[in-house]
Amino acid sequence: MISNIRILLLLSLLIFTVSCGFQPIYKLGNESGSPLEFDLRFSDELSYETKNTIRNAFQNSKDEALYLINLDVTENQTPLIINSNGTVSKYRVEIIIYFEIQESASENIIYNNVSRGFSEYLVQTSEIQTNEKFKQAKEIAANDAVQMMKIKIQNNISRTQ
Repeated sequence: MISNIRILLLLSLLIFTVSCGFQPIYKLGNESGSPLEFDLRFSDELSYETKNTIRNAFQNSKDEALYLINLDVTENQTPLIINSNGTVSKYRVEIIIYFEIQESASENIIYNNVSRGFSEYLVQTSEIQTNEKFKQAKEIAANDAVQMMKIKIQNNISRTQ
């Protein structure tokens, strides 16, 4: 009798959790179910880390995509903490992405904006370690800027569709 009650309770709990009505809040892509595709165009040569981070964020990019993104990327490195002997012990890396979206067919500019990402790193004891920290800081700053850019782009395109 007690085992029947346990089985009944377990089944009712299972049915309740399966049919609780969970629906995801956010959805990738547009109404057709396919994610948005972009063709990326860089206006100038920039570091490998930054370019790789931007390309990884837009993995669905194709040359025959509906939208073209023109990117102008600026990388800045600013000293934050300067020691009494004149050496720098902490830097801030800033990545600024100026972007504009065009329709590939008509080449009309739909949207343009700016996105920024920041990161900081400490100078290490060896130059190799410092360069590695600098590369990591650039990747973090570029990732922050790209994520904000993607949010702005998806918000604008979803409003126009």
